[in-house]
Amino acid sequence: MAFRVEIERRFPAVQGLPSPVRAARGRSLIPAGDSIPVVLVVAVDFGEEQLTERGWFFDTDATGEIVDRCCAELSAAPWTALFDFRPTFELVARHLFRRLADRIPQLAYVELRDETFGVTTRYSPAAGPGR
Repeated sequence: MAFRVEIERRFPAVQGLPSPVRAARGRSLIPAGDSIPVVLVVAVDFGEEQLTERGWFFDTDATGEIVDRCCAELSAAPWTALFDFRPTFELVARHLFRRLADRIPQLAYVELRDETFGVTTRYSPAAGPGR
């Protein structure tokens, strides 16, 4: 890999899951129905040999539109209503990667950053324990 291009968008999300760990520790909870700021990052890796005569590999504007539509969908309703699985950040990141991989060539990873609690979750199919 010679290049990595990241496209990121911020959007409001309602995850819709309770936090039993936070509740057990007496820590503040996010009120039901309240949104939190989330950042979606998609990254594309490519080699220098893939650069076109124009000096780029893919159209970031077109990819940005794909990411914009994805964020609009993720902010349209609570995640518990959008997904037929328990919408943890890990499972949603994996789901998004699988969904976007066919539309974004050489997708390297999908990342979700919960800005309220300062937690980043990245899914990359090449990553594994200890890597």
